[in-house]
Amino acid sequence: MQLLLRSEGGEQELPAVVCTEQGSWLEWRGRRFPIVGRASIEDEVVDIVESELHDGDREAEADPRRTEERAVAAGQPMLERGAGSSPTPPANAVPADPVALRSSDARGGGIAIGIQTEGPSETVGFASGPSFDFGTSIGPLMVGGREAFRFTLSGRQVMFMDFQATLGVGAPLNPDAKFGLVGRFGAEWMVAYPEGNSGQAAVVPVIDLGGRLAHSWRRVGLWVGADAHFRLSTLALRSSRSQTANDVGVSFTLGVAFVDWSRK
Repeated sequence: MQLLLRSEGGEQELPAVVCTEQGSWLEWRGRRFPIVGRASIEDEVVDIVESELHDGDREAEADPRRTEERAVAAGQPMLERGAGSSPTPPANAVPADPVALRSSDARGGGIAIGIQTEGPSETVGFASGPSFDFGTSIGPLMVGGREAFRFTLSGRQVMFMDFQATLGVGAPLNPDAKFGLVGRFGAEWMVAYPEGNSGQAAVVPVIDLGGRLAHSWRRVGLWVGADAHFRLSTLALRSSRSQTANDVGVSFTLGVAFVDWSRK
């Protein structure tokens, strides 16, 4: 700041930055300039001071009389101003948003990774594995998709695979929300392995409804979720020992969310 003021020549008083619970502002040359949080305090203070220092130069450059005097001195003809007026920007024009620096500026969206565990049925044991949720915000809604894989932890080895479209609101991809709701629709495969073959796989349509609880720290959040898994037809593997999943399953997920911190 001292270098900036010295570059303008002469001695100039240093500005003072004031921060209170009600807000922040810059006091300089007997005036108060609000600090609105467009960038870091240091950068915004420098912008304010530079703007004030150069306002006088810009006004002089914009003075048509001085522009005409410079043109005449350079031997360049001046164009006469027409009768029309210059176009005005639309009233609803919105300037480019600054890069988000706070959770309140993030638009939401991103990817959530978790470990999901589903309860057992009479013939299939507990199944656990990774899940991947991704989406972006459209207004208050999160629209995206999901992939999940779960492997049985005991008994005959079975794998479940889910591929679903997602519609949600709130946590975990909205960094300002503690709670969230999600609905999904897609397909689920049940595969027996290692002897998986055409006779040891089945697929059914599924609908999921779930709730979320999350807490965010800037770009990363921790979340837990509970989901009801509705299989719209019986999901079973028919062999010498039939294996059938629950028509309505319940699962729990613990994971982390990486929130989209691009522009608001």
